[in-house]
Amino acid sequence: MRLSLVFSFLFLIACSKEHAPMLDPPPNSGVTILNQLSENYTQLPEQAISISQDKRVYAQYTDPTERYNHRVMGDGIEGGGLVVVMDSVFYELALADNYVFEDIRPRLYDVDQDGNLEIITIRTEITQGAGIMIYKILNNQLHEYAYVPEIGQSSRWLNLVTLNDLDEDGIVELVWIQTPHIGGILKVAKVQAGALTVLDELSGYSNHGYGDRNLCLSVLTQENQGKIFYVPTQDRTQIVGFKYSNGRLTVVSEIDQIIDFSRILSEQYSFSNPIFVEDNCIFVE
Repeated sequence: MRLSLVFSFLFLIACSKEHAPMLDPPPNSGVTILNQLSENYTQLPEQAISISQDKRVYAQYTDPTERYNHRVMGDGIEGGGLVVVMDSVFYELALADNYVFEDIRPRLYDVDQDGNLEIITIRTEITQGAGIMIYKILNNQLHEYAYVPEIGQSSRWLNLVTLNDLDEDGIVELVWIQTPHIGGILKVAKVQAGALTVLDELSGYSNHGYGDRNLCLSVLTQENQGKIFYVPTQDRTQIVGFKYSNGRLTVVSEIDQIIDFSRILSEQYSFSNPIFVEDNCIFVE
């Protein structure tokens, strides 16, 4: 696994222009990291910043661009860069001109469970559509750690459902819905270094309405039978609960309810024992 990690870094590093940290951040002198992020970088219109619970890690998209006119979240303005702050050190990344972050803000999660947070992004290649890129800080640089390859066609997008060790085997799973507006394919993979391999998939689900800013149409719960995650059906008439185990997705619950895709899912139904992972739920009015 360690050898594959090294090779994946070497292979993937060509996808972006800059991974070096800004080792000399602007002097604090009473100015907070949030102030620095807003004053020293050009933010996306949402000005959305991810912050870890212990306030050690911050992340935001920068360098707004309209070079990819998909408008999946309405305005057609996507991120051309990324800045991450860990322990007051600023790390900057500028995407190559054929990429954008088709997202509102990065997610923070310890995907390899080494005690340090990784940065999870929806990164789109303008001719190949959306994929997922997970960045990791190693040797004082942002590295491309693991990824879901692009869908393969322009103007095709995906949205994350959850990041968690769903089957409690010590390896985190990543769940997403590919093309939530067209067919809605629910997919799951284990997060390990390199390209992520889809382990199972099911069609007919959605967690986003085209043009909406609401990326929070999934809920993860801890129930008697284990961890269950919920997403709406594509026709918005049901909420379906899934368990992941032994490499398979299994439907364990079907709830008849009309879903409003402009509102977060946890406000529309009373779920038992929800696991609130704030950085997996992105909603901007």
